[in-house]
Amino acid sequence: MSGIIPTYTEIAALRNRLFDKNLKHWIQDDLFTPGWWFLLLSCILPWYIWWKLVDKNRIFEILSYGLIWAVLSIASDLVGVELGLWGYPDKLIPIIPPMVPADLTVIPVSYMLVYQYFPLWQSFVTASIVLSAIFSYILEPIFELFDLLILEKWKHTYSFIGFIFGAILFKFVMEKIKKR
Repeated sequence: MSGIIPTYTEIAALRNRLFDKNLKHWIQDDLFTPGWWFLLLSCILPWYIWWKLVDKNRIFEILSYGLIWAVLSIASDLVGVELGLWGYPDKLIPIIPPMVPADLTVIPVSYMLVYQYFPLWQSFVTASIVLSAIFSYILEPIFELFDLLILEKWKHTYSFIGFIFGAILFKFVMEKIKKR
């Protein structure tokens, strides 16, 4: 390494070495393990359930709400992992962010169903609080128990607040869009 400040070339070389190590880890420790199968099932099952339950007459609106959730989930995970707030030891596929099953399936699908089944604000907020508590205080600890999530500088309560805030903000955005 040159000097104190690394060059882009040095960072790229480190990134390549890190990818090689990640790939070896994935092949040896992740692929076809129970955690890997769980992540794979988490990618498929929620969408199957959603397709059976979604109101096909409102599919564009509901999917739009879910897309907002997916974008926020991915962005939050990328920032949180990059800042060392939390990490994911196991990956479904070594070249994509580790929590795609949660970011693109479990979280958006769950909140889309809340959005669909609780159209009035009061019931929506109540259902969102319940779902946020389930994600934050039940599912996150289960993920930790099975070493699918490691909290470094993060607490479940931060997730709880973030989930509630997201649900309310995104419903507000959708209401404004629908009025137009």
